[in-house]
Amino acid sequence: ILKFPGGPETIPKYFVRIGWFWFAVIAMEAFGTFLDAIAIKAFAAPENKTLTYRKTALAQLSGRAINIVTPSGNLGEVVKMRVLTEYVSQSRAVSTILLYNIVRFIIELGFVAIAAPVCALLVPMPDWLRALILVGGAVCLAISLGCWVLVKKGMLSSVARALVKIRIIKPARFEKWKDKLQSVDDKLRLVSGASRRDRVIGIVAVLLSQITSMTLSLSILVALGESLSLGFIGAYIVGGFVIYNIAVFVPMGIGLNEGGWYSLLTLMGESPARVAAGTMMVIARRVTLVMYAGVGLFLIAASSTVKRAREKQAEKAAQPAVSAESVAPAELPLARALSDSHD
Repeated sequence: ILKFPGGPETIPKYFVRIGWFWFAVIAMEAFGTFLDAIAIKAFAAPENKTLTYRKTALAQLSGRAINIVTPSGNLGEVVKMRVLTEYVSQSRAVSTILLYNIVRFIIELGFVAIAAPVCALLVPMPDWLRALILVGGAVCLAISLGCWVLVKKGMLSSVARALVKIRIIKPARFEKWKDKLQSVDDKLRLVSGASRRDRVIGIVAVLLSQITSMTLSLSILVALGESLSLGFIGAYIVGGFVIYNIAVFVPMGIGLNEGGWYSLLTLMGESPARVAAGTMMVIARRVTLVMYAGVGLFLIAASSTVKRAREKQAEKAAQPAVSAESVAPAELPLARALSDSHD
């Protein structure tokens, strides 16, 4: 922020320049969440009969809100699983969120693998950096294919066996976990009832969600009056992936995202105006993330409050009503005494 071209005092001017496009930003953010909800519901098949899009959207909103405000960005995945376990089995909830993240990760790596040669060929840069980007793209492609192979073989079981071999996990503990890991792996591999159609729907929804997110960021640059080239888009995808995975260890990536984009655009030799617009893109996305986190945390609190209220109502309904027959024995001695005194 302190290095912002023109000084931090010029940031409000860029906010104003975005203007009415803020409504488009909010709409695209909401559309991305809806696509994620579709993916989660599809990946939860065949146990998704009672799982509505409203419930999967709640899981995505609440989980992502926790990811935004916590370091490493993984704690929210547990929240998503917790929400889903109210409607599906525990192993299905785990496999659903795990599959969603695996597919998302593979698609991200696939984008980087495609964008790396585009960036290396079209963006002026030192030879060592061009070679590094090409190697990085090849590594991303290899990792994405490796993840797919692991899912086919049984990802959790394979990883656990590898940890046993290097003596991080004891064999006795692996044997204890074996059935649960196998149950999740079967659900990942279409063994436990999920249809190929549901998987395709989920994968397409995640793909469209990723495209929506990238379109949102690039559209902010266009709203700020910047033009886009194929080389710049390639650099955005490659550089953004690296910056995001470094900044994820800080809540909302505060400082690291801004500094990362400022350094990347400066290294690319972009003009001060374009560096300012790129940094502003990060700040604008942060505003939407703060709003997203606020909505998600509110929904978590509201959902917990409603759940507790329903539980208390159910407890009261379960308590036996005090009947007249149960009161009668206590009244008999008094009635008898009055009767005797009357006689």
